[in-house]
Amino acid sequence: MGIVCTDKATELKGTLTHWVLNMDGFVNYLFQPKGLDEDGQPVEAVYLCEKRLNVREDDFETVEVPFEIIGSTVTDKPSGYTGMAVEFVRYINGCFHIMIQPKGVNMKTKTTIHKRDFDLRSCTGRKIKQLSEKKKEASIKKTPSPTGKIFHLIP
Repeated sequence: MGIVCTDKATELKGTLTHWVLNMDGFVNYLFQPKGLDEDGQPVEAVYLCEKRLNVREDDFETVEVPFEIIGSTVTDKPSGYTGMAVEFVRYINGCFHIMIQPKGVNMKTKTTIHKRDFDLRSCTGRKIKQLSEKKKEASIKKTPSPTGKIFHLIP
């Protein structure tokens, strides 16, 4: 994470800020192009596969991923949000999140309930190993997690 590179298709230079591992085992990256829009906000980030990135093999790190969690039922303890673990998200600062997809549809809109991303450390499930309070505190200090945001760009 944090690698500055170029998107081969757009030829824009930017930074890799997240990676997403899906149920098929494929990783995609969130590429934040350098620059601001007319309102002074960062230009829209782009969700890309590795083949679009002008990177070297040694730009990447090896990360141990508890892949057995994917496909299992998990719950975010603070909110009670429950569903299937469908993706992992790794943020630029190193924190690790899980995308939870609930069953069914929103009764008002009759559309699929949106999947949401949660810090894995706040989730429970049969396949999730719980950290002791001491280890959890150390983990949060080492890799703090963004809060209150939905990871909007993942389809």
